[in-house]
Amino acid sequence: MNGFIKLLLATAVGVAVVGVAIHEVWPGSLASVVMKSEGVRAAVMALHNLLLVPGTQQEQEQEQPPPGVKKERIFTVEELARYDGREGNKGPYLALLGRVYNVKKGKKFYGTGGGYEFFSGRDGSRAFVTGDFTEEGLIDDISGLTSSDYIGLDEWTKFYESDYKYVGKVIGRFYNEKGEPTSYYYDVQRWISQAYNDKENENKEKKMFPPCNSEWAPESGTRVWCTTRSGGVGRDWVGVPRKLYNPGHSKPRCACVKDFGPPSHDPTRMPHDDNGDLDHPNLEEYPGCISDQPTCTFKED
Repeated sequence: MNGFIKLLLATAVGVAVVGVAIHEVWPGSLASVVMKSEGVRAAVMALHNLLLVPGTQQEQEQEQPPPGVKKERIFTVEELARYDGREGNKGPYLALLGRVYNVKKGKKFYGTGGGYEFFSGRDGSRAFVTGDFTEEGLIDDISGLTSSDYIGLDEWTKFYESDYKYVGKVIGRFYNEKGEPTSYYYDVQRWISQAYNDKENENKEKKMFPPCNSEWAPESGTRVWCTTRSGGVGRDWVGVPRKLYNPGHSKPRCACVKDFGPPSHDPTRMPHDDNGDLDHPNLEEYPGCISDQPTCTFKED
């Protein structure tokens, strides 16, 4: 790795660490964005992996369990706390969704003074996606999160499974004293599965009803318009802007709606009214706009 790339990587790590520091002063700022943004999260994982330094041979040998001892260990919360990597303690280890990982090779991140030291010696699963690194936020209760958060937790789990050594489980919400899954563990698996289903449905809806382009000006108000690339969805039609109401959402979003041919959910329907998807029951026209034009300007109340 040449000097320029090393400098670039070091700079990126510095930005991440500064983000954590900023969060302590302004909660919900850059550090939270890093944890919650899917794209940024993936970049951090990749960068994190590039900068890992394998332990020495002696350290690796010390990590191996004695002959006859099970490789999987069951920790109490108190035992795990002693693996925080601080002076005089072992580790660092961290737990995610009840599974414990040896993160010693990433000690620059998880050891004393590291950007993620607050994860060591505990299960702070919720903070991995909320970016709340306070004591109140570093908890293992992950109920009530969004679908994107549950997918984020699953991605972090896959990251630790592939990049760090799994060493055992911590007794608590996810596993009992025997290391067996609890009812909460199965709840989590259901939440994650539902999150992926929601994402798949969202992608299908976005393809059928691509988001509009939009801009706002104090004099004219809001302008929404459609193109063959609006919403980041490439297609061979432009569409017209409509309000799209989704169950569970208090406000509609602007969607570009195909206004010719058969409906998207039944493309082979014959005969059809050549209205495309305009007859969908969750759609509503913007007041004062020309219904067949790809652009609309209005002032909201």
